[in-house]
Amino acid sequence: MNTPIKLTFLILCIALTATAFVVPAKRADVTPEHDKTVAGICSVVEDKNLCSITLKTVPSNDPAFLVRYLATAAESSVKKGLNFLSGIKPKYKGNAFATNCITGCEKQLNSALEDFADFWKAAGKNITSMADNYFTCKKKMNSIFTYHSTCLDDIYDKTLLKEVQGGIGLGKRMSGESVDVFAGMDKVFNTLNIKTKLNQQDTDSLLPPPLSFYYH
Repeated sequence: MNTPIKLTFLILCIALTATAFVVPAKRADVTPEHDKTVAGICSVVEDKNLCSITLKTVPSNDPAFLVRYLATAAESSVKKGLNFLSGIKPKYKGNAFATNCITGCEKQLNSALEDFADFWKAAGKNITSMADNYFTCKKKMNSIFTYHSTCLDDIYDKTLLKEVQGGIGLGKRMSGESVDVFAGMDKVFNTLNIKTKLNQQDTDSLLPPPLSFYYH
């Protein structure tokens, strides 16, 4: 499959993935305010085309909703990646290296889904909760992205790497979009004139209490 065909196929997959979450708005219903919000969010990501394709027909002007939508697309792609790995595992029965690599990737992606559960608790459903838990949201999304990289870095067989990368690559790219958004959230807020302050302290409830807690 040559590169232009691959790119066309990937864009089609992204579009189909995006439409699975909400009923797309008619283009006539997408307002200038919506376009401005999408442009503000996508301005901080590396792959602006992927970001725009994912968000352009989402029927909401709410920045928090759109940021959550990107994360939802990433989570859905991770789940599809797990299904892909489960599907190719039987053909590598008897190949210990390949089986171990695939099993390792499954563990990594399941860990990513666990972090998604924590991410949703931290992000909440509005811009205030997302800002209050900003550092934790950013940390969880970075972790989710890293799980994909760890999986692929452990595969040194080029043929197997290409196959696995083809199956989980969209999850990595979509989580990378969210990583970029949270890394550039200050700029997004400035662009959209959002005055809410981003909390740079970790609010992860799973963290142990500070040392001062033990010395009252």
